[in-house]
Amino acid sequence: MSIDVLDPRFDAEPVYWRRLRAEAGLRGDWAWDVLHRQAWGARTPWYLTVMLDGSVPRGLVAGAWVGSRTRRHRFVVSGRGGRFGGLDIRAPGNSAFPGWWFHGAGDDAGCPRLLSEYLPAMRGLLGAGLKAALVRQVPEPALGVVRGSLRVVRETEPIARIPTTSFGGRSDWLNSLPSRRKAHMTRVFAGFDDDSRITSEIVSGAEVDPVELAGLLRVNEVKHRDVPIVPLPQFVGYLRVLLAQPDVRVLSYRDTTTGRMIGAATLFDHPEWPLARSWSALPVEDGGRKDLYFHFFGELVGWAIAEGRKGVVLGKKMPKLKASLGAELLSQYAVAMPVR
Repeated sequence: MSIDVLDPRFDAEPVYWRRLRAEAGLRGDWAWDVLHRQAWGARTPWYLTVMLDGSVPRGLVAGAWVGSRTRRHRFVVSGRGGRFGGLDIRAPGNSAFPGWWFHGAGDDAGCPRLLSEYLPAMRGLLGAGLKAALVRQVPEPALGVVRGSLRVVRETEPIARIPTTSFGGRSDWLNSLPSRRKAHMTRVFAGFDDDSRITSEIVSGAEVDPVELAGLLRVNEVKHRDVPIVPLPQFVGYLRVLLAQPDVRVLSYRDTTTGRMIGAATLFDHPEWPLARSWSALPVEDGGRKDLYFHFFGELVGWAIAEGRKGVVLGKKMPKLKASLGAELLSQYAVAMPVR
């Protein structure tokens, strides 16, 4: 077994990358040109480590280097970013799925190999300056693997997803909701059906103007400036290559009187579990519409049913609200550990 440690800022796409993405089920945010743009627009350098059996990829781990030069308002520098630091092991484009994959992994998602193979290999590469690792999106069945001396394990926000295989249409989903939520959502849909000012459609990402979408997504990002690490803005260059990926869709809402996009969600299509990646909408006082967020969930569910998917992944945030819409909540954990 050998390893490739890749920096998508500088390294060309490996010959095995598309094969690896297909086997691991990695969505459009793992396309190499998307990773290249993401890496240059990040705060920290990224290492993509691939475990190879000959020329065949058998594992992948994405980790951001958080070093002594990492700053809240600083973008990645050409070097490693400090002599001492740690690896933040997470997916580069969303927080709904782990940042690693191993061929043939079971319910523990390959966490034993993450600890026994990946971290020693990175310690050998980066040296004594690698002091710690933070592993996100650890599933509950792996807790027995990741617990240990000097390790801190904490439950994080769960991942929400709505299964749809038992529904013949959106009305079936509505009928499955608690009575108060069903009544509320019925009013939301009726209001939209009677409002000729607003249209909604799910289109290929290639049909969307990345400049227009970036401006709208930044409206939502402004709302989250009260957290320790401020989310980076949606960069047009990144969105342009992301939207060009064949599995990327956009649910857009437009004002028919002006043609203006007033709400949008980016989606990663998938044969079984599509993912709702991001959402943003204009406030009502700036031309938006009340209850757009709730209508968005109904559109997603209806689309997933029509496309024959198992369901739709809604990611993190507001788990109680999503549970009231029929979502199941999957427990996730993070573990911080020393690397020696």
